[in-house]
Amino acid sequence: MVVALEKVLEKPAGFGRWQGALSLVFENRGGKTYLTHRSHQGPLLVQRPFYPEGPVCHIYLIHPPGGVVGGDQLTIAIDCCVDTDVLVTTPAAGKFYRSNGQLADQHVLLKVAEGSVLEYLPQETIMFDGAVVKMNTRVELNENSRFFGWEMVSLGRPACHEGFSHGQATVAIEVFKHDQPLLIDRMVLNEQTIKASSGLANHALVATLVVYPATKAHLDKVRMMIDEHRFSGVTLRNEVLIVRLLAEQAEPVKTVFTAIWAALRPDFNQRQSCLPRIWST
Repeated sequence: MVVALEKVLEKPAGFGRWQGALSLVFENRGGKTYLTHRSHQGPLLVQRPFYPEGPVCHIYLIHPPGGVVGGDQLTIAIDCCVDTDVLVTTPAAGKFYRSNGQLADQHVLLKVAEGSVLEYLPQETIMFDGAVVKMNTRVELNENSRFFGWEMVSLGRPACHEGFSHGQATVAIEVFKHDQPLLIDRMVLNEQTIKASSGLANHALVATLVVYPATKAHLDKVRMMIDEHRFSGVTLRNEVLIVRLLAEQAEPVKTVFTAIWAALRPDFNQRQSCLPRIWST
């Protein structure tokens, strides 16, 4: 089962801060994946499950409609039990607003049991100027479990000519199998990181894609797909494929990442791509 979330309590309304928690458990019943447990506190919600491709369960996470501010704490726990097939996405970008000096914290725990597949495909996260944020996504794998996920972080809103000259975002992605680390990826993002040639090289958006398990054939295929993108890279370690892209805006990255997902999905999930309906609205 997922970690208990009952200890995450909402603050009194007068404090004006969210203590949000969402717990989801998926089980295989008769060859079809069902959302069998759902609990939430605060603003985190999910819409009803969708089944656009038979047994695969598509879920849309709904983040706080007003965005996240300093002092907010969000905890998301997703438990994919044995032989389940789950796709999780969000209907819109996540937003972290200017901090009042307090940290905004988001922790995501993704458990993928034996024989299960989890595709975690959220929209981008926008860090408004002055935001102070810590985001951690931890994936826990088991035997014959498979994972495909990404994280896209925009520092400021370049399309609105809004930069990120104040604040800081610490973003971590961790992948474990049997409590052994396969990937520990942490970035500290601020104005200095944006400007540094060894950092984001004046790009506002950094995106990371992770696939497990992956092979050299997958590495070669993805390398060809991103070859025309100057600020990109792909590596393969411990059967984990890691793709990194730098860009000015999210849309070009979404296009590339979706193409990679479509190209690799027949291998890691034995299915053709089936875009979440919400992406078309």
